[in-house]
Amino acid sequence: VDPSIDLEIQPYEGDGLSLSSRALQTARNIKFDGKDYAGAGPNVPPGSTSSGHRVNQRSLEITNKFRGKITSTQQLEVSKDSKTLTLSIRQAGESKPRTVLVFDRE
Repeated sequence: VDPSIDLEIQPYEGDGLSLSSRALQTARNIKFDGKDYAGAGPNVPPGSTSSGHRVNQRSLEITNKFRGKITSTQQLEVSKDSKTLTLSIRQAGESKPRTVLVFDRE
């Protein structure tokens, strides 16, 4: 894993989030309404979408799809002190995360 991976999270249209990474050249704007939203950036294949829902006040789950088929699920959880974000990525059909990334707030 590249230790220089960045993740920027910003509000999106009031009730959603915008997640982007300059290093990975990806961006997603998601509302938590169950609808699929197309990703953007040169490293996002055409036909890729994401939808999200809040699990609780500090965590959310994002489901990624390619041409309508689920490819992975991401769980994002903010620590109680809001200084750390843990991102767990589970591939479709797997019960345990394959990748876990921990980000410190800057």
